[in-house]
Amino acid sequence: MESRPSQSLFRLFYALKPSLLIARQTDHFAETIAGDARRIAVEHQHVTLAISCDYDDYPYAVIKALLRAGTGIKAEPFDLRLDRLSIGNRSAALRPSHSVPLLNALQRQIATAMKGAGVLSRPGWSFSPHQTLFYRDGPPEQRRVEGFSWHVDQFMLVCSHVGRTHHETLATWRLNGSGQYKLF
Repeated sequence: MESRPSQSLFRLFYALKPSLLIARQTDHFAETIAGDARRIAVEHQHVTLAISCDYDDYPYAVIKALLRAGTGIKAEPFDLRLDRLSIGNRSAALRPSHSVPLLNALQRQIATAMKGAGVLSRPGWSFSPHQTLFYRDGPPEQRRVEGFSWHVDQFMLVCSHVGRTHHETLATWRLNGSGQYKLF
């Protein structure tokens, strides 16, 4: 039996990315609590909005469908504050301590567009807004932190080359509003 050479998988996801300044501040915070755990690279920090299954080959057709889907998104910009540290059995992440209605509306719209494009979400995945800081084993813990905030005015489609720690940004879209304005 011949063994197949190790190759990376490809995983597509829509995401929000903090500015470089916020990502560096977040990384500095992670460094103070991570111990010897390997932190998420500054350039990879993000909040996942929707994610595909993994593909063995570069998924050109799926990318094309997701690019079309992303183009149709019309959502309002909003402020996001990640002010709760959530450490689980496997990872540590920052989360918002309160629901963010405009974030939830954006995520639902993206999930609907993704499904409409015929692209299935990763099996077992559900939206739980967070920004992973590092992976590690240890006891669970939750606590409020001063937090990290940024104004979200864009989202992007990313292709992760799984196993190669490479994120390829495929497109970025501005959040320019829904076009529905209230007069009163």
